[in-house]
Amino acid sequence: MSPAEHPPFLGAWTDPPEESRSPREPLSRNRIVAAAVAHLDAHGAEGLSMRTLAEELHTAATSLYRHVHNKGELLDLTVDALMAEVALPPDDLDWRASMRMVSLNFRAVLLRHRGAAVLRGTRLAIGPNTLRLMEYVCSKLLEAGFSETDAAAAGATVINYTVGCVLGEVMPTAEIEASGYTWDQFAAEMNTRIAAIPLDRFPVMRRMLPMLLGHHHSQPFEYGLDALLEGLEVRRVAAASSESPPAG
Repeated sequence: MSPAEHPPFLGAWTDPPEESRSPREPLSRNRIVAAAVAHLDAHGAEGLSMRTLAEELHTAATSLYRHVHNKGELLDLTVDALMAEVALPPDDLDWRASMRMVSLNFRAVLLRHRGAAVLRGTRLAIGPNTLRLMEYVCSKLLEAGFSETDAAAAGATVINYTVGCVLGEVMPTAEIEASGYTWDQFAAEMNTRIAAIPLDRFPVMRRMLPMLLGHHHSQPFEYGLDALLEGLEVRRVAAASSESPPAG
């Protein structure tokens, strides 16, 4: 099998087709990507196609292909546009405060664009805006004394924790809303069923299930994030101690 002309996940690094460079062309990559983000915000990822996006832009699907080579490239560009919204922390913060702010800022962007957040969980994000974020993250960790191997692992862990937690929030919520319930209505139904749980079989769950299902709030997310950063600090100190020459 011959490799595809345009490899997957590298769409944010490709040049647009030559035909799109005419100054009279009303479309642009930026306009198409902005429309894709808006579509994801309104309808989620399932209905996104070149045809539907062209209809929303009042043009033909063939016109889009003058700016993006295929749908995969459009998805790469859309994910990278999402990453551009993640604000970087001030330079004067220490590494833990910086990683915490990166994660919280990233989570806020994903929650603001729930449809695109689901898409982010399915794409290998390596576009320029992702690299901008990871350049900051890894540089800050290296400055703190992490080795390159540990900095890469720590940075990826913070990002993956953020994405995973957000997906755990937005995907169930999307299905609940698609079924016609608000979260409050679903919670009321859930509490009715929890009250009927046999105390002799699940005494702890009868008390704690609402806490376990309260994952769509900031407090559990920040609890886990702080625990993660505390664990990375323990590893950083241990690694530094092992590299120090013995006293005497």
